[in-house]
Amino acid sequence: MLWVVFLVSALIAFGVTELSIALSHRQGVLDVPNVRSSHSQPVPRLGGVGILAAVLVSVALLALLRRWGFVAFPVLRRDVVVMLVAGMGMAATGLYDDFHGLRPGMKYLMQFLLAGLIVGFGYRVESLALLQWGPWSLGVLSIAVTVVWLTGFVNVFNFMDGINGISATTAAAYYAFFAVFAANQGRTDLVAIALVLAGGCLGFLPLNFPKARTFMGDTGSLMLGMTLAFYVVRLAQLAPAPDRLVSLVLVCAVYLWDGGFTLVRRLCRGENIFQAHRSHLYQRLVQLGHSHARITILYLMLHVLMGGLALAYVRSGMGLRAAILAFALMTLAAFTLTVYGLERRATKIYLRAGAAASGEKS
Repeated sequence: MLWVVFLVSALIAFGVTELSIALSHRQGVLDVPNVRSSHSQPVPRLGGVGILAAVLVSVALLALLRRWGFVAFPVLRRDVVVMLVAGMGMAATGLYDDFHGLRPGMKYLMQFLLAGLIVGFGYRVESLALLQWGPWSLGVLSIAVTVVWLTGFVNVFNFMDGINGISATTAAAYYAFFAVFAANQGRTDLVAIALVLAGGCLGFLPLNFPKARTFMGDTGSLMLGMTLAFYVVRLAQLAPAPDRLVSLVLVCAVYLWDGGFTLVRRLCRGENIFQAHRSHLYQRLVQLGHSHARITILYLMLHVLMGGLALAYVRSGMGLRAAILAFALMTLAAFTLTVYGLERRATKIYLRAGAAASGEKS
């Protein structure tokens, strides 16, 4: 039944996303290229409505199947309800932004309020541990840490939604790994919702990748970011050991690394971090001439690698865990250095071409 609902979610997302394209053109809800954009023509940006519809219908279907006796586990437990309410709140915020535009301050206020809702229901990052160190109980600081995590990851995910296919494939991969973690903890309801969300992303994907007929917009990216962040918090709470949080964050390591590295780099360069830019690692690869498809597949491969390392981490002893974290860090650092190397190479080629052209003119 879980796989049936997964397929239903994908089909609904595809169909509703197709309809949203026509609605976007009719209402003029188009993503017009700007200095940050990686596209050159206006593109509809209501594709997230398809993912939203897929989730709502699929969850309702699961609830009906439970009532009719085809599903043995409770579907609408408190965890699922709180996550969906926060996710739908983010989707509503994104939908308003896609139609009318919303000031960054107001958008963050909504993120803060919904994060507060989650914390208010008792979902918190309660302790931290790394390898043999810890656990350290956060006490009252758990409220601030959880709010920062929830709102921070929502924004990272939103900022990373910049090329065809990257956010849909990323979210689907993250949900798949979180489904495995939830299954290991006996939470079939969280497995089911993860599959529903992954199905919605994959149903949206054919209309966004490799050539984008639509974008998911803030409707999709804000909702996906909030639900993914919630999974990390809740699965960490359910884990038998306090260091499980490390493995859950490791699943999201690629987006966190790209977003965090870019933020630190811009701060060090004295740039306005609230101004639109094109300096994320994936954006720099686009500027080097690599296709959206190639970059999206590269990021998906990195996600799968980090997710695999995360699963290996929870099944390993302390020594191997340290090696896993070191390997993950080296991989991300090597990826970053590769981007820098490609940029230096492109600059040298450009300068040589310029010098040759000047020599010919003289």
